[in-house]
Amino acid sequence: MPSRAGQAAVETVLAVLIVTSVFLVLFRLSHLLTGKILAEHAAMRVARARAVGFNDFMCRKAARLCVIPVAGKRLWPDGDSDKFGIAEERAKMRTYLESPDEARAHGLLEYEGWNKMSVDPGDGGQSVVTLNTEWFKVEGKAGVEGNSSYYMEGGGN
Repeated sequence: MPSRAGQAAVETVLAVLIVTSVFLVLFRLSHLLTGKILAEHAAMRVARARAVGFNDFMCRKAARLCVIPVAGKRLWPDGDSDKFGIAEERAKMRTYLESPDEARAHGLLEYEGWNKMSVDPGDGGQSVVTLNTEWFKVEGKAGVEGNSSYYMEGGGN
């Protein structure tokens, strides 16, 4: 009768490899779906910002803040969470949205994924936000009817 001393070890290794592979695939899939949801949300925010008359820079800032959860490492301020906590980050977000130009905004808050995303606010039709991460590329689209000419200064009359 042949020896089966290592059979349990081999079965255990195979089971662990299969379970680990399934877990990693599900992890990447959940990251992809999160990116897709956030890209759609960012596109909706961009479409809304465009509909009320905001310029391209304001639309880009709104989109950037929406995708922070999948934007990767914080580049500025220093990404060390002990030095710069969640409350401070939220305060920086408000100041970031209020920044009048790209140079000042860049000095307030920056993530590595922001350089890899594109924002097309559109001309009142459909807004498109594209996220490029190390794992995926997703696109979010949204449209809102633009009524800014009815209530913004110099429009509609």
